[in-house]
Amino acid sequence: MDQARRELSHLLRRAGFGASAAELDRAVRAGFDATVEALLHPETVADDTEDRLDALGFDLSRADGVRQAWLHRMLYTQRPLQEKMVLFWHGHLTSSVTKLGRRAGPLMTKQLALYRAQGLGNWRDLLRAVSRDGAMLFYLDNRLNRKGAPNENYARELMELFSLGIGNYDEHDVREAARAFTGWTIDRDGEFQVNARQHDDGPKTVLGRSGALAGDDVIDAILAQPAAATFLARKLFRFFAYDDPDPAVVDRLAGVFRDSDYDLRTLVGAILRSPEFRSDKAYHALIKSPVEYAIGSLKLLGAETVPADLPAVLRRMGQDLLNPPSVKGWDGGQAWINAATLLERSNYANRLASARGEHGESYLDPAELVHRYRTPEGVVDHLAEVLLDGDCPAASRAALLDYARDASAGVNDDDAADRKIRGLAHLIMASPLYQLS
Repeated sequence: MDQARRELSHLLRRAGFGASAAELDRAVRAGFDATVEALLHPETVADDTEDRLDALGFDLSRADGVRQAWLHRMLYTQRPLQEKMVLFWHGHLTSSVTKLGRRAGPLMTKQLALYRAQGLGNWRDLLRAVSRDGAMLFYLDNRLNRKGAPNENYARELMELFSLGIGNYDEHDVREAARAFTGWTIDRDGEFQVNARQHDDGPKTVLGRSGALAGDDVIDAILAQPAAATFLARKLFRFFAYDDPDPAVVDRLAGVFRDSDYDLRTLVGAILRSPEFRSDKAYHALIKSPVEYAIGSLKLLGAETVPADLPAVLRRMGQDLLNPPSVKGWDGGQAWINAATLLERSNYANRLASARGEHGESYLDPAELVHRYRTPEGVVDHLAEVLLDGDCPAASRAALLDYARDASAGVNDDDAADRKIRGLAHLIMASPLYQLS
């Protein structure tokens, strides 16, 4: 694979969920810079995803319906960075259906819509909005935060996990911030409201800022801290590029973020355009999350639908959408991989490779590949190009060729070719390199 195509394949994996052959071809024609611009400005890209989802009629009053709609959106969207940011925020500004009861479907639908609308907007505005979000108010108990008996859950996580990190605030800040958010609650329909009788309007001091502070004042005090820009710049860099950025890289990006008055589009753009993002260190440097593995595989194989049981498959892979294991989201990285989750990934890959249309699903056309590429070498190299950007180590390629050339079933016989090519696709998607984004 040539360098331009390699870089764009990398970009579309990290700033989206991978690309079909047609999508990658369009990106190559546009070039890296123009593709980044289009990713960063989803509002400029025509997209029929809403119509396609409406036609499928998912029941958004139920959590499973919300999951199915979201997974289909990831597959269909022509605005992949917008949806990748929704996934990022879902794991960062975390809420879970486990505490939402009968409200789970509607509240999580609204929260995902918030992240879709503001995920590339202004960080201050997003923090203000999520502090008023029904799912968040319910999940972190701020709906119970009352004058005289402040609940500290939301105030603590706002500083510890969402914006500053441990060591950049103290317990006094948490207590005072909790007082500032008293009375911020939801009505019976899950809509935000301020109960004036339960709001503590007395003087408070948070992070050195004093006065009759309310929630928005706390957010302003947080963003006045130098640590705030650094905290999010590091987390977003690790999400898009690699795990261990040099402090100088983070400081540079934090400066860009701070100078933009916390514009998320500016920060994400600076990351995607950075030399570090396009470096060999970033390439195939992150372990795919289960969602990235599952949706990326569907896109690479040109799928038009999502398996009905994919939410359950993802749960077994370790990523139960709408139900992160804790308020800090998923650990990610090496935590995605263990004996059970690797087996689940392999089984999923085999399922995609083996599907022959029995239930309307068929992802490979072995006969067409044999007609086009003719030899075992041609078929192996094509699949490695599509699934691995052509980065197939020599030993792995030799093993794949041995499998393809097996005299008992070579690619010159139609039935054998079908089995062998599907087997090759499965072997590649179950390989160590394919687990990397």
